[in-house]
Amino acid sequence: MRKVVVAMSGGIDSSVTALILKNQGYEVTGITLRMFRDSSIKCCGSEDSIEKFKKICNYIGIKYYVKDATSVFKKYVMDNFVENYLSAMTPNPCIECNRYVKFDYLLEIAKSMDSKLATGHYAIIEKNGNEFVLKRGVDSQKDQSYFLYPIKRDELKNIILPLGGLKKVEVKKIARENKLPIDLNKESRDICFIPEGNYYLWLKKNGYIKNIQGYFKDKKGNIIGTHKGYYKYTIGQRKGLGVSSAHGLYVVDINPYKNEVVVGELKDSYKSKVLCSNLNWLCEKEPSDGDSLFAQVRYRHKPAKGLIKYIDNNVFFEFEKPQFALTPGQSIVFYDGDRVTGGGAIAKVL
Repeated sequence: MRKVVVAMSGGIDSSVTALILKNQGYEVTGITLRMFRDSSIKCCGSEDSIEKFKKICNYIGIKYYVKDATSVFKKYVMDNFVENYLSAMTPNPCIECNRYVKFDYLLEIAKSMDSKLATGHYAIIEKNGNEFVLKRGVDSQKDQSYFLYPIKRDELKNIILPLGGLKKVEVKKIARENKLPIDLNKESRDICFIPEGNYYLWLKKNGYIKNIQGYFKDKKGNIIGTHKGYYKYTIGQRKGLGVSSAHGLYVVDINPYKNEVVVGELKDSYKSKVLCSNLNWLCEKEPSDGDSLFAQVRYRHKPAKGLIKYIDNNVFFEFEKPQFALTPGQSIVFYDGDRVTGGGAIAKVL
């Protein structure tokens, strides 16, 4: 019998994933990861979600295990988030969780059990000739392929994504018709370990930052106001600056070392060229210098066309048209139609 480990959180998507695979004849084992012990957190990785996970597995009728991943999650997700945020970058904890926790730590557990790994992501992995490819899910409103680019190409064959060909309404219908003991209206948080939903408040509460007066400067270096810490601002931000101007002002640069926030007009927020780092290609042949690609820099960003360039062992991408609020730390994911060809992080905006 085919065996599969399902990464489960106690939520709709992973529960329906387990149910679908069981109905397809797989020997299904549910695994949930304990990722923190903060009782105020009620989503995946918490004690609250673990209890829901056990209830669902018993209802479906599958084996289950709880594995401890607190140290892995803290090191590669939480600590990475703090380090990048305090460096005035835009971290993406969900991508790092996929990279180091789900498709590294958990995948190795599945392989040790002679099983494939399945998750409830809305994306598609299919065989195309002699290779496996990652593609967008059919539900354009829920497609999560952007978050999956770090999966190693050789591991695609070991991963199953049953929800990629379904829409969310269909997944809810399956859960409802099978009377799964879950809340059909609950959606996952943007960042699971920040229950407040406010990065600044979480960082301050946990002692990572404190109010330190700094300066707002214009593009010419003139001081035009003060603030209480650069970490309260992000590239592209307009609201809540507290600086008056005849024109709308936007954050266009942040210098964490000098505690300075540079503001400019809307046009100053548009850039075209970025230096890329930590690239992971999911295609057999990596793009050549001067190849045209479509790049997506945020979850809901519409992929934009540009050219990839290799200079002195560095990889650059230049958009045909300037893009709003390109920020170091953002993930840049490349697409060929619906297929993910690879991705990395923006190391520098030029």
